[in-house]
Amino acid sequence: MTTLLPDRVSAAPTTPHGERMLVAMRDPVTDRAAVDWAARRAVSLGVQLTILHAVADPSLLRPGTAYGDKVIAGRDLVSDEAGRVEHCHPGLRVATYVHCGGIVEALLGMSASADMIIVGADRKDPGTGVFAGSVALLVGLNSGAPVVVVPPRFLHPSLAEDRGGVVAGVDGSQASYEALMRAAEEADAAGTSLTVVTAMGPSFEPMTVSASAMLVEVRRRHPSLPVRWVVDDLHSPLQALTLQGAGADLLIIGRHGAGARSISSLGSVTHSLLLEPPCPTLVFTHRVPPPLEGRAMSGPARTSAH
Repeated sequence: MTTLLPDRVSAAPTTPHGERMLVAMRDPVTDRAAVDWAARRAVSLGVQLTILHAVADPSLLRPGTAYGDKVIAGRDLVSDEAGRVEHCHPGLRVATYVHCGGIVEALLGMSASADMIIVGADRKDPGTGVFAGSVALLVGLNSGAPVVVVPPRFLHPSLAEDRGGVVAGVDGSQASYEALMRAAEEADAAGTSLTVVTAMGPSFEPMTVSASAMLVEVRRRHPSLPVRWVVDDLHSPLQALTLQGAGADLLIIGRHGAGARSISSLGSVTHSLLLEPPCPTLVFTHRVPPPLEGRAMSGPARTSAH
């Protein structure tokens, strides 16, 4: 394990979050952890939380099903969940929305006006191990806003007495640089630490943005933030991020590519992490900050991560 810290330099002002939070509620069992995570986030930012539930198109229901009853049941579901959240977090403003149609379309349609979308991880059949649906993947691939995927049994580290902190995966690409800047902002705002992970296996390619340039920029923006850089030459990127993300408050990864043609454009690591996230995992969409100039990385030195 290697920890790299550049010299401290003058701080740049940070922009506070003003997020409009949107969380999907498919059922109270699978998505309860996602709603609770979103509620804590909304409380910390002092913003309103909107809970969305989608009622399937009538053509997808079994013959003889009363569609009006399904809509009423959906309204009752989000109303009950809003009441539960408000009871747990007095003062939190909670809105509800029932969409008639597909949940993916609803979330993507609202992503233009939301600053963050939160969904529960896609469910896996306990018998076959096959994932039922691909809501998290499709939303993560196409959303115009950052997407957080929350595992169904996530317990906040402060409650689990685990290490917490924010973890960012960096491979030297522009997408991972932007994800790192967002991760540093998240960690600094939460008063916690930042762990940066780079896996240097056989397929590792030279970094477009150098490690030293990225670290200097993090320190410039967040001079008091505790940062460690883990260089892992034992595990694949997926394994390294899963190991470091276990027990973290948040794992942040960049989205490579975009578009509705193929889920594979997410990248295999992002694809796998969204299917089985080790902790709440934020897919950061391609937005600001401006690019850094940096030569290809010849270091940090390869040392085994422990």
